[in-house]
Amino acid sequence: MVATLPGRNLGRLSPVGWRSTRACPSRVRDAAAPTVGLVTTTTDGGDTAVAIVTTTTDAPVTMAETVVTAPPPATPGLVSRARTDGVTGPAVVALSVVLVACGVALDLRRDATLGLGTGVAFVLAALAGPAIVRFRSLATALVLQPLLFCAAAAALARLGGQNRGSREVALDVGTTLALSAPLLFAGMSAALVVALVRVGRHLAARR
Repeated sequence: MVATLPGRNLGRLSPVGWRSTRACPSRVRDAAAPTVGLVTTTTDGGDTAVAIVTTTTDAPVTMAETVVTAPPPATPGLVSRARTDGVTGPAVVALSVVLVACGVALDLRRDATLGLGTGVAFVLAALAGPAIVRFRSLATALVLQPLLFCAAAAALARLGGQNRGSREVALDVGTTLALSAPLLFAGMSAALVVALVRVGRHLAARR
């Protein structure tokens, strides 16, 4: 490389030092240092002219890409989902059956007739079922109440030891249902009121 100034021949470029680097796409590094060259020459008995030529030969610095991976969202547990969405239909059926079965067991130990234990357990199941079940399974809690009451009457007639044969058991169940009809209607009415309240709140929330 030849550098010239007006009226003088500066001669050839004598590189003092050259540094060459390559940009790596996977790293971030500082800006590359420039390359400096020194030009020296002498004229016919005249002064010495010195010129400094600075050039940059490095490729532009490439910024490294950083990928941040967020942790997966935590899956809500069974208890938290029950608090937000409600209890599933099968779970409500199982809980209601266990509650009424405890009432039947109390009545069997007393006099083997449908009494206070079964009545209280039935009313609690009628109130709690529609209140805690998921909204889309609300009909399950309503249909469950008469079935629970009939099952409790049948269990008392079969396990009470006072009836012999299927015919006597059927007659006992029918008699128990007829005598306990006010309790059955009270439980079904309570379940219906709770369900209507939930439907009203659901419709109000959608507006």
